[in-house]
Amino acid sequence: MIIGIDGTCLQGVRTGAGWYLTHLLEALSHVLEEDKVYVWMNNPSPEERARVNENRFVTVSATHYPLAALKLTWNTLGTPSMDSLIGRPADVYFYPNYLPVPQKQGKKVLFVHDLTFLTHPELASPDVVKTLGSSLEKQEEKADLVLTCSEYNRQEMLKHFKHLGETKVRVIPHGLPPVFHKPAAGDKIKAAQEHYGLKQPYFLFVGQLEPRKNLLRLVHAFLLFKQKTQAGHQLVLAGPKGWVGEDFMQFILSPQLADKVRWLDYVGDEDLPALYSGAEAFVFPSLKEGFGMPLLEAMGCGAPVICSNAAAIPEVVGDGAWMIDPANVGEWTRSLVRLVNEPAFGQLLREKGRARVGLFQMENTAKQTLAAFKMALQSHG
Repeated sequence: MIIGIDGTCLQGVRTGAGWYLTHLLEALSHVLEEDKVYVWMNNPSPEERARVNENRFVTVSATHYPLAALKLTWNTLGTPSMDSLIGRPADVYFYPNYLPVPQKQGKKVLFVHDLTFLTHPELASPDVVKTLGSSLEKQEEKADLVLTCSEYNRQEMLKHFKHLGETKVRVIPHGLPPVFHKPAAGDKIKAAQEHYGLKQPYFLFVGQLEPRKNLLRLVHAFLLFKQKTQAGHQLVLAGPKGWVGEDFMQFILSPQLADKVRWLDYVGDEDLPALYSGAEAFVFPSLKEGFGMPLLEAMGCGAPVICSNAAAIPEVVGDGAWMIDPANVGEWTRSLVRLVNEPAFGQLLREKGRARVGLFQMENTAKQTLAAFKMALQSHG
């Protein structure tokens, strides 16, 4: 089986879809036996191309079109097709970031990570809502198979897209990449903390700053925690500024919060395991998540996890985390106080989290994805 993959989400700053594809390709390299994968990128830099570990199973197919011209001809002529972009016809084409490009033959498989931009547009980026909202439904109609990472997402799709049959949407949970499989060594933790100037104990949040992450309530809960305990802890927000709003940014960057709340912006995989491992706890109050990859990463690195009980989050954490109503600021505060006052509570969460992540193996994700491609190839229509 020849598999063509849209690899453009690997370019630029990698978001969740880009990291998902990075780790999936690495895992596929270990489970493929005869099948070949061709990953298409347009005008990749050497660093971007190196994000794919090319081997006898996985190859990068690079093109060099002006992006504006490429979009114009796609929209007006339906060319160039994925067949020509990867340089050969494929049996299955996989689009890991929602939307496919034109293709002349072969089966079409989409991966939908999250539907918040459709189901709760007020919590999503206006640009994403505008770009994806009107076109995803058309693309799903044409897809032979739609993959997603949680049963929550699957049910949301079946409710939103009335034409989708039960068998057309398949759940394949994300796997935990090897870099997050165990707590970081002490020297790594110390080096990361020194690099980011973290001299006090800290609670950690990881993710893009956006409304659905519910960060304003988290900050308020943390400030109440500070009042109740007089503890020297900081709240560390590690993630790029999304569409959270200037008012929130001015608030967390105000002089009054300078010694309490730290914003680190984007943090790469080279430092994240150490930041997770060194945290008093990982806190994740999100209102809507299609999965919540940072939850797995934190549990794998041995951080106690306190998170919301909303959307797909319970599917991911199971009994490996302490779940709270995302709107209950008082309960968030009490949980932070308990973590500091009861070390045994934090240790129990560490142990439960480490046990939970054993269910999310990247090799299993790769095997299930490969099986889904073969299922699509055998489908009719």
